[in-house]
Amino acid sequence: MESLKKFENDFEIIVSDGGSNDTTLEICKRQKVVLVTSGKGRGNQLNKGAAAASGNVLLFLHADTFLPDNAFELLDEFFMNDNNSICRFLLGFDINHWLLDICGSFSKYDTVFTRFGDSGIAVRKSFYEKLNGFRERNGFEDVEFFSNAASNLRNKSIPILPSKVISSARRFIENGPMRQKLINAYLFAGYLFNVKPEALSHAYNKKLNQKRRTSLIVFLRYPQIGKVKTRLAETTTKEFALHFYKKCADKIMNEIKRIARINKYVFYSEKEEFGKVKKWLGGKFYYSHQEGDDLGSRMKDAFQQVFSHGAEKVVIVGTDIPDLNRTIIEQAISELDKNDVVIGPSKDGGYYLLGMKKMYNDLFDDIKFSSHSVLSETIFKIEKLGLRYSLLPQLQDIDTEEELVHWLQNGSGSPIRKDIDFVYNLINGRINQRCAHCGE
Repeated sequence: MESLKKFENDFEIIVSDGGSNDTTLEICKRQKVVLVTSGKGRGNQLNKGAAAASGNVLLFLHADTFLPDNAFELLDEFFMNDNNSICRFLLGFDINHWLLDICGSFSKYDTVFTRFGDSGIAVRKSFYEKLNGFRERNGFEDVEFFSNAASNLRNKSIPILPSKVISSARRFIENGPMRQKLINAYLFAGYLFNVKPEALSHAYNKKLNQKRRTSLIVFLRYPQIGKVKTRLAETTTKEFALHFYKKCADKIMNEIKRIARINKYVFYSEKEEFGKVKKWLGGKFYYSHQEGDDLGSRMKDAFQQVFSHGAEKVVIVGTDIPDLNRTIIEQAISELDKNDVVIGPSKDGGYYLLGMKKMYNDLFDDIKFSSHSVLSETIFKIEKLGLRYSLLPQLQDIDTEEELVHWLQNGSGSPIRKDIDFVYNLINGRINQRCAHCGE
């Protein structure tokens, strides 16, 4: 609703509630929108909302779908033509994944396989009434409405506006994109072959029992010379800083790929990095770019986004801690079974890992990130909220050459230590004295 209120156009917001038991009603009252209640069933909800509308054009929108900035300009232009009765938008998702990208790309075609309410349904009210609204059934009310509408149009085709609505990928992420797509295909086949709606509804709920409720967020930057580990580069070289960062990142990302039954998100630092990051890491991750003015606000936004996808446990890590490994991440996930928060403290007074079972905004507000007091301030807030927390093993965060030397001399068991030690000695001209690989 906040996203809708940014538009300055003249329209009314109607929320049709089908008997929710969460905070929907409270939010509606706070937002001062028109609220109607109905029995369960999408068709019933949509018809109740339409009955309460006073406008000449109806826009049916899912609660987790966001309109493009030019939505109302496109709608005004479309319905200015009295011959136009109904249209929809292109479809995009709030996270990048190769299968979701393919699904979205097909929305530019008007077929029975792409006529879903996720794209928004904009219809002239008189035409909606001519169609007698949405049919009461347990599923695919939107598909049937579009098909009914198309059969009443001269060219039998639903017009598509040239801009994307952004829909939540929550259901795909909870069940896995491929599994959810197969479930959708199975149910849609049932619809096409006239399986009873009640049977489809039962099958849908039955197939959604096994959901992925744990998510891992990885914050990273694309490895590019002069852009990573800049403090380390000041006293070593930009080339060494890049080598160090990429070794750390490649190691942890390869280990993360082996963690089963969790959703894996990559939040990259710059929007234009997406293509390069995806080519580097491959298609096993959900991708999004970091948003916010500082590290705290960027982490807060990432946690909020991932929790909105239905996660019940969320852990965030970076990619430049050489001793971070799969075992520690799996330990963090396990600790959340009996704790509200888990923290991986770093030796510089910050933390390399944070995990939560619920969104706690206070853990990101009014904290000076990238300072030596981040850990203590965070723990203070956790205790003030009365939350249970667990601390993981302390690890070395390496931002400077001094920290690098300490880590190399400390006998770390990291599999990349020998390589980093070798390259560090190479740039310092000590390679003729000692070989890191043969020990001579």
